[in-house]
Amino acid sequence: MSLIQPNQYFSIKDILVTEERVSSEVRQPMPNLGFLCSSSKKEHLDPGSKLDIPVWLASSLSSKHKSIVSCELPRFYKDSYKEILHADACAVELNKWNQYFYELGLILPPIVKDDNQQIPELLLEVFKSRFRLIMDCEQSVFGAHSIQVQLTALEKQLLKQGNQGKMLLINWLNKGVKHIQTSDVVDNLRKRKRMEV
Repeated sequence: MSLIQPNQYFSIKDILVTEERVSSEVRQPMPNLGFLCSSSKKEHLDPGSKLDIPVWLASSLSSKHKSIVSCELPRFYKDSYKEILHADACAVELNKWNQYFYELGLILPPIVKDDNQQIPELLLEVFKSRFRLIMDCEQSVFGAHSIQVQLTALEKQLLKQGNQGKMLLINWLNKGVKHIQTSDVVDNLRKRKRMEV
């Protein structure tokens, strides 16, 4: 299973998302890879050894057919952090937890076997509550700069697109609507109706 889609192979965002390290435990012996575990002085990695590996590597090593490692959820998706998010997701500086909080949460369920069913619901709930905050800040003159500190990459992109949309609307309204003309289709339809009568 590949995490990055073929048309997004050179996407910097996808590369950065899959660079997040997850805690994993070796399930099968791995010869000549003892150097990967800094606390071990053995030449080989034995079952039960703990490693922090990037998500892109974890996805290959924890495939359905031959699971070499078992991975844990990152701490900010676990129950203690879920309680914080359920209490008030808008007060949390998600970018300090992970700049790509939503994107990482979407690719974790196939890799992490335990407690992964609730991640999509959590992401949706957090996004809904924070989306209102982003929309309020986009409408406010002073709010956008103060809130950007706590936004993730996706939320910053939404705020930027909202600002661009607002500016386009203001420019259109300032131009005025002096030259609205009837469409040729509507005009022809009126002529047909007159001819029928």
